[in-house]
Amino acid sequence: MRAPQISLVLLALVSAFFLDARAEAPTFQGLMDPAVFPAPQGGMTVERAEVSGGALEVVTTGAEFRMDASGEGVFRQRVGTPRAVARIRVTGLSDPPTLTHSGPGFAFCSYASPKLDLRVNGDSLFMFHARESVTVEITRSIEVGFTASHKGSLLVLDEYGGFGLFCSDDALAGALEPYEPVVARHTLPADAVLWVGVCPPKPFDWDRSLKNHVVWHWSMDTGYPADADLAAWAAEGNIVLLQSEVMLWKDWNLAFEPRHGPEEFARVRETIHRNGMRFIVYTSPYYFLKRTPLEHLAMNSFENFSVTGFPPGWPHGDNMDLFLPEIEKVMREHRPDGLYFDGQYAESAPALYALARKSREIVGEDGILEWHSTGAFGPGMCFVPQADAYVDFILRGEGRDSAYGNPDYLRYFVSCHNTSNSIGVLCNNGPRPTADLADRVLAVNARMHTIASWLSDPATMKVVREDYQARLTPALRGEVERGCAERQARIAETTRLRLDEQRALKAPPGWGTPVLEAAGETMAAWTPSISAQNAAPFAVEEGALRVTARANTHAFFTAPLGGAVRGFGARLRQGTDGGQSWGPAVCVRWKNGSVLRVGLRSDGLLQADLNGDQRLFGKHDAAAWTEVRARWLARSGVVEARGDGGEWQVVWKFEHGGTLSGPAESVSAGKVPYNGGTTDHSEPGPEGVCLIRQLAVW
Repeated sequence: MRAPQISLVLLALVSAFFLDARAEAPTFQGLMDPAVFPAPQGGMTVERAEVSGGALEVVTTGAEFRMDASGEGVFRQRVGTPRAVARIRVTGLSDPPTLTHSGPGFAFCSYASPKLDLRVNGDSLFMFHARESVTVEITRSIEVGFTASHKGSLLVLDEYGGFGLFCSDDALAGALEPYEPVVARHTLPADAVLWVGVCPPKPFDWDRSLKNHVVWHWSMDTGYPADADLAAWAAEGNIVLLQSEVMLWKDWNLAFEPRHGPEEFARVRETIHRNGMRFIVYTSPYYFLKRTPLEHLAMNSFENFSVTGFPPGWPHGDNMDLFLPEIEKVMREHRPDGLYFDGQYAESAPALYALARKSREIVGEDGILEWHSTGAFGPGMCFVPQADAYVDFILRGEGRDSAYGNPDYLRYFVSCHNTSNSIGVLCNNGPRPTADLADRVLAVNARMHTIASWLSDPATMKVVREDYQARLTPALRGEVERGCAERQARIAETTRLRLDEQRALKAPPGWGTPVLEAAGETMAAWTPSISAQNAAPFAVEEGALRVTARANTHAFFTAPLGGAVRGFGARLRQGTDGGQSWGPAVCVRWKNGSVLRVGLRSDGLLQADLNGDQRLFGKHDAAAWTEVRARWLARSGVVEARGDGGEWQVVWKFEHGGTLSGPAESVSAGKVPYNGGTTDHSEPGPEGVCLIRQLAVW
């Protein structure tokens, strides 16, 4: 399940307090320590590390790396399609390094001038630690089939693999240019760490991906299915996922004690094993609140759930040292075959990586580990392949049905093929699977679970058995590889077109006459959507639409659109409105279900929401007018903003994968929620006033 919409600023303040109190969240710098993860895991090893002829040479399961004494280095992919994927230049190096550690788990070396440490792990993660300021340049050696970024991190992938960059210094995010030959040029400050992860770090386990079928049970009534139901599931799969968090555990945010006692848990375990299956059970690092400042928000029933929703959690890994002993206890005392994690630490690459490796230690090499990772790393489609590589199943896509039409979403974000090479699973617990969806999932080498409630629906099970499971044969590998080759053949042209788009989007827009233009009086004549908590929220003031409403509620007007559109803009003023994800905004919707919203927040940030991908950026003055605009071309776009009379600044570059190219349905202005709908937050907040004027759509 997805984390609820909450105040990110409030959570950041609480998290900062917790970090000061415990100082346990993993860091880029802490993971450099040779005492951390010294042994190999998951079959990923350092095969060789040496300094020869002044050059450093390291070979891992997934990569080869060679850097000469002058700081020129090459990263080569070994798994699947051997080739160079990226080059590195470290300015100022003149002497070979001193190799201090070399073993199957990791290699470690140090450069004297400039002072620089390099740790290489068996999973092909290269960790550069600047002991003093150093300039590093990364050049791609592959075309760009897919790219995603979050803060100072970047993925560059094609059908066969690629690389990821993850940096401890988020201030360097603006230097990332994935479509240019040089994708990153960083002057790393002293103590900064830059990771380069070569993909894939391990081979894909085809045999396991074809034989393992997961039956997924969730219920608001019971976490302990009857013996007869468990026995029947053996005909549909060989792994059972018991997810029912509230009904499985007494206090699922605080501890993992069986709700009906260890005897009932043992009954389920023994029945599953007697029927030749294995099983995994729900736990959540993100929602684990015991002994944290959020403990008072824990819930253990569905009472008032529609009002309160799920509690907030810990996105940076602050609670990891509290969570890990609890899952170790689950494995030791209740003996499931593995664990399912509902949400991880989506705002910290080192926390994701440490969580993956420590969790793998706890479940064991033969244990089953599944991550529900729709949020992954950040709100978009970025992820950390070297973390995912330690996980058996990566479950993604909950509530993102509108993104299924974006081929990049299924191929690169849901499927883990040639990225982490874990088994990527589509979280299709919304709409029932269709033959078309099954075909698209298998074409990109992703998988689906069988939800237990589907077993009573013959039509759905016909699709599962005939259109999905029947195709899980060795012949699928040939189909997938042919599809990869066909798509790879088009990537060079795609890279050229996207580079042209990126360069075109740097120029001012040449829009011409808008297809819709409206001031306050015109907007006030459109179709209203008003929360029951707001009485008569609209007025027109000096040509602007004035909205008086409670902070976290909706109040907006909507006008129809027709045909394709390529941009919109408006002048907004936050005023006294207290909304954040309900702040003053403009939202365009498409007939294919896509949604793009751009607006202001009461915490002084700007916000954009694209098909469930939420981004925060920049600063604005609540008392002044702020102009915002969004524009896009065939695959990519930008969001820009400026203060009244100032210069336009690009605040977000985004990939929409073609989802904004079809006919548009409508545009809304006012207090439009983050998802473009008519929802309110459970806490409506105080009343305030915001204004919108000069809306245009091109």
